Amino acid sequence: MMRVGESFCPGILHAVQAKDGLLTRIRVPGGMITPSQLTAVAELSTSFANGNIEITSRSNLQLRAIQKKDLKSLVQGLDSAGFLPSPEHDRVRNVVTSPFAGLGFGEILDTRPFVRELDRRLIANQGMAGLQPKFSFAIDGGGDWFARDSDDLTLRVKRVMNVDDTHLFHFIIGNTFSGFCVRVDEALDCILEAAKICLKISKELEMPARGRKIASVPQAMGRLLEELSSFLVACPSPGSSTLVAHMPVGVYATQRFDFANLVPLVPLGRLTAEQLQCVAAIAKECDGDIRLAPWRGIVLGSVPERSISQITARLEAVGVSFDGKDGYLGIAACAGSAGCDASLADVRRDASLLACRLAGRNTKHGWTVNISGCEKQCAMRNGATAELIASSSGYDLRIDGRFIASNCSLEFVMDKVAACQAEVPFEVFRDDDL
Repeated sequence: MMRVGESFCPGILHAVQAKDGLLTRIRVPGGMITPSQLTAVAELSTSFANGNIEITSRSNLQLRAIQKKDLKSLVQGLDSAGFLPSPEHDRVRNVVTSPFAGLGFGEILDTRPFVRELDRRLIANQGMAGLQPKFSFAIDGGGDWFARDSDDLTLRVKRVMNVDDTHLFHFIIGNTFSGFCVRVDEALDCILEAAKICLKISKELEMPARGRKIASVPQAMGRLLEELSSFLVACPSPGSSTLVAHMPVGVYATQRFDFANLVPLVPLGRLTAEQLQCVAAIAKECDGDIRLAPWRGIVLGSVPERSISQITARLEAVGVSFDGKDGYLGIAACAGSAGCDASLADVRRDASLLACRLAGRNTKHGWTVNISGCEKQCAMRNGATAELIASSSGYDLRIDGRFIASNCSLEFVMDKVAACQAEVPFEVFRDDDL
């Protein structure tokens, strides 16, 4: 069964049926989550789901294999943990930012206050509840921006100052630069008004209220910019963004002296409840800063350098790696046949077999693999080095966007992927790469 449409986009109050039970998605604006919230999710997963927690490409969380009889208790638990500030806006609080916001790495502006205020104003506006569940806002404070799908409305800080000595944001719709900037003090007014206009245009022109769709229709794009004209300031194109496609893993410096950021590897974007509780306990003890990341990972920010050895040992004791040599680095997979009726293969099992094949090798900078159970390639990154797409008779294989073969055996594609990885030039991964 091939599922499409907004009705199959899950939320806390909108659990959807999957092969392994009900699936619920927890919005976490900006990926900013507290240790107590993380602990609550782990406990609720153990009690009412399958004991695993998935991190999504928009830095949200998912729980799977929920039984109908347990759904009410799960919802109540998530509400008590602060994940449901507005039932009407359950599925539209999609706000992304760098998982290193406020932690350095070339950032011009700390975007955390913008994310919090945008979320507050989003849920205070009843009209915003009409946004499509996949509609997303992005706020980029400078530095590296980790590769993901295009967001609907993006504010990307301008690296130079204007004549008033004030920063500006480039205003981007879908993946299209509008040709304008927005003043920082008017940025949230502008982006919320833009979302409101997107809804209005979609009704009048009978088109999806999505940034990429509106940007592709001159009439819709012109209408949007005209109605936002009071906010817009002409400025040159921002040029190409600094997109980072890899999964960072290891220990990195922060702006704070004697503190560091720890970035463990999260295999296939999934942690067990025990692993999640361990992360939460460490963050609470160290007064650390937990972030969910768009590479379907996690960042444990601002922990004391003197505690790094102890922290990494505790996490490795529950199976959380910091060296990226377990073979999972760069590999992404969908739910597969265990969780999805549409999948033609158990891709998570096959991804684990591939990881075993690659284990112990040097980490390859920027090397990625997508393994999909069907041609929809749900939630997969764009531009992976190798793409494996399950068919009725094996896997279709693409490398660097080039078709290699169809209906291949798992052994064949693993041989090709391993050879591909060996040919990727190795680059030393430095703190300043972030």
